[in-house]
Amino acid sequence: MLLLALDTASARTAVALLEKDQLVAELSEPSHSHSGSLLPLIGRLLQEQGRERASLGAIAVGIGPGSFTGVRVGLATAKTLSFALEIPLVGVSTLRAMAENGKGLGVERITVVQDARKQEVFHSSFLLDRARGGVLRMVEAEAAESPEALAFRLAVSEQPVLLLGSGLLRYQAVFARVLGTRLILPAEEQGHWVRAAAVGQLGWEKLAEDRPDDARTLEPLYCRLSEAEMGRLKRGLSLV
Repeated sequence: MLLLALDTASARTAVALLEKDQLVAELSEPSHSHSGSLLPLIGRLLQEQGRERASLGAIAVGIGPGSFTGVRVGLATAKTLSFALEIPLVGVSTLRAMAENGKGLGVERITVVQDARKQEVFHSSFLLDRARGGVLRMVEAEAAESPEALAFRLAVSEQPVLLLGSGLLRYQAVFARVLGTRLILPAEEQGHWVRAAAVGQLGWEKLAEDRPDDARTLEPLYCRLSEAEMGRLKRGLSLV
């Protein structure tokens, strides 16, 4: 079965094709407008591999947290393709997918930190379970928090921690000051990118366990209210 994976929760548009659980090809590029770059990138990926949309058997999509607009664009596109082609859809945490970048770096604890603006970061933490073949086990679910608060909580543990993501890049000085020598960074810039291949692999695992999502009800993982929702909430409170 051919699976299309995509993620638009960060500043990059990422797409990949997997044949069952094996990567066929992937593309990733910086984007200021996922709505303008996603479909052309999918088309390019399919064309380069000599495939048609009709050959797709499933779709995996990163559902955030991340850019509110980006997540909505990716999920809407994935849902449209799922309905049009009548194929299953699976949603994958963008932070969980990025955590895959930390495997093989010799660190037990991996924390993904994405810039959430408003002086906050989206984050989630994982432990490498070597007893289960190197599976990543989530120990802190996705949440939004100030980088300072997160850094001090991570510092409570004396074990080294690998930090990945745009939040680390923006607030590296904060994490370095608090964590000191316990802070581990990936050697390559790509370690901070979301790979659509990881979204696809995690999506395939859900499909193999017969756990597809309902395309009608699958929602973005925002972790906090959007600007519009905050505005509605404030207007509602002002009327009380």
